[in-house]
Amino acid sequence: MSAHYLIDLYGNPLGSARILDVRNPSNDQSLSNGSFVVRVPDGVQVVNPTDLTDLLTKKYVGLLAFYTGFTRISFDDLTDASGVNTAPGTSAALTTGLRGSVGLYPTAGARVQSVVTPLTPAQPTVCVVTFETFRYTSTDDKNDRYQRTYEEIASSPSSITCSVSFNGGATFLPTTEGAVLNIPLADQGTNFVIRLTNVSGQRLFLGSWAVIY
Repeated sequence: MSAHYLIDLYGNPLGSARILDVRNPSNDQSLSNGSFVVRVPDGVQVVNPTDLTDLLTKKYVGLLAFYTGFTRISFDDLTDASGVNTAPGTSAALTTGLRGSVGLYPTAGARVQSVVTPLTPAQPTVCVVTFETFRYTSTDDKNDRYQRTYEEIASSPSSITCSVSFNGGATFLPTTEGAVLNIPLADQGTNFVIRLTNVSGQRLFLGSWAVIY
């Protein structure tokens, strides 16, 4: 069961935003009025984070520890869009912004492609790629207050497809969330790019991605 950390939507600076609550919902949903959610996957240990920056640091340390046998991790928490490549021919049909608002419209070809992320000190031969998808639903009853709900969406190929490159985008390899990927010699390198494409037919938001190697 994932943990949902509710972060102050109006915290400024963003990295110092307060943690308002933490929940472990059995239905993968959390009310998010006045907050945004940072999801920590099941099995990843995070102990007493003090603010958003501390939470993210501990999340990715814990994620690396979860995948035994790997020693390095690179990631983008997607709390802002600085790691999204918006050049023509890369990302398409998306929204970008702060506080977990990188999202994909339910249209053909809607995709997010990252900027090149250098991997050091050596090129990986095997890796695991993880990423998170979610959606927001809202209720606006005239007899009750407005409610906004965060809902996890399984990062399966029926919802979102993933391909990755280790040579700066010269070639891409298909993979699935949490699967071990053996990287062919011809496609190895240290310039990582991830591309996520929405095939779900609904609007999706992206919580983070990471490559463990």
